[in-house]
Amino acid sequence: MTQPTVSVLVPSYNHGCFIEEAIGSALASEIDGIEVVVVDDGSTDDSRERLRLVSRDDRVRVLEQENRGAHAALNRALENARGEFLFILNSDDAFPPNRLPRLVDELRAHPEAALASSWIQIIDDHGNELGVKEGWHNLPPWPPPTGGPYLSDLGHPALALLETNFVSTTSNLVFRRSLVEEHGLRFQPLRYAHDWEFILAACHHGGLRLVPEPLVKYRVHADNTIKEGAGTEVGPMRFEIQWVVARHAYRLLGSSLGEGSGLDELVQLAWNSMPSFGCDGILDRLLVLRGNSEQPSPAYDAIIDPSHPFHGAAVATLAAAG
Repeated sequence: MTQPTVSVLVPSYNHGCFIEEAIGSALASEIDGIEVVVVDDGSTDDSRERLRLVSRDDRVRVLEQENRGAHAALNRALENARGEFLFILNSDDAFPPNRLPRLVDELRAHPEAALASSWIQIIDDHGNELGVKEGWHNLPPWPPPTGGPYLSDLGHPALALLETNFVSTTSNLVFRRSLVEEHGLRFQPLRYAHDWEFILAACHHGGLRLVPEPLVKYRVHADNTIKEGAGTEVGPMRFEIQWVVARHAYRLLGSSLGEGSGLDELVQLAWNSMPSFGCDGILDRLLVLRGNSEQPSPAYDAIIDPSHPFHGAAVATLAAAG
């Protein structure tokens, strides 16, 4: 069997009205040697029926599992991918035809990079264009905690990721299969920030390239998971974000020393930038618990379990912060 150049990994869950468009957009890409690996995560709508239709194309493989969450669907797709370059496409998003060749070329031109992403074309349920997110330069999901200056002012994408997840979605990621095979990277069992955590973890192994062109269509609709975090689940979402940022902050800040910024400047920029949601004490405690070791301790990672005492108290405080 011929080895594909590109694998497009599609975690599918209850997006029957969008899934055929998503897969069709990947198959229409202006590149040869493509496979699409779909993992349906226990959909209860007509997604599986629609997937049986699109899987008649021999470039499409469909795997099914009971509902275990987006991270589990993505990890299973990673395990089954055969391409040199791995793209992720959520089942409610879409690719323009030039995304795959443009970003493959970007990674080939920058072998030191671990990941590549692009600007984002935001669309609605019907595909109408709503605007373009240009990396960290516009459309922040929440206002920064201070008036600046910020880590993003340094123009270093990995440091800007400690301020905001400007990549915004797993649909905006491409990386080499060798990255996950050599470093054992997997998506963590997080509901709201599994993409952000994966990106930060990957940045320890190389840079992030941001292509200043809108090369992915991110769909905003009533069932976006992130909308839960703006409502009743604001506390859990904020805690996940702080846990993720604290998990990677020391290593990324440390690796940037000697690149024009001193320690005191980086520390001040970090405090101006990292998402505190008005609860500096929780973020500070997470940073202390994380420590500056190369890898987080099991004790730190245990904090993300909702049964952990610190977790529950922090979520309640963050939810009440307004």
